[in-house]
Amino acid sequence: MPYVLRPLRDTMIQEAEPEDIDDLFELWQELMRFHQGHHTVFKYKPTAEQILKVELLSRLKDKDTKFLGFVSGNEWQGMIVVFMRKASPGFKLSRKGYIGETIVKKKYRGTGVGKELFEAAKKWLQDKGADHVELQVSVKNAAGIKFWEALGFTPSTYHMVLELPEEK
Repeated sequence: MPYVLRPLRDTMIQEAEPEDIDDLFELWQELMRFHQGHHTVFKYKPTAEQILKVELLSRLKDKDTKFLGFVSGNEWQGMIVVFMRKASPGFKLSRKGYIGETIVKKKYRGTGVGKELFEAAKKWLQDKGADHVELQVSVKNAAGIKFWEALGFTPSTYHMVLELPEEK
């Protein structure tokens, strides 16, 4: 049964199903387009649409992953992808909830959609036993950083990437 949270007027936060893949992929592409100028890790091959959809579907079917959408009528205004990751029980925080992709369509940003998605994700993670939530946000995404900080997130590490040249 889908994980449905409280309705908001004519909107609802709901768990995505495999038949929602086109809506999810559209939102995911908007997220990637937004980040194109931030770093190479956000670039994808435009000819790989089917491969990327299969990857999203695989994640969608994982029991420890949830795609939650903010839906009004038939329109997906935003989505958040959350999952559980186990860490060593030797650490104080060992039941890691992780927020993967988060996107709100541009025309709905600043309306509370992102906060509602986060609250739904946090509840799902708490229900799964998470003792903390982690995420990554592009260092060039000032609005995203401000959004997550307003929700109580603080930096703990600086995620770094080194792109290696292709071997010939």
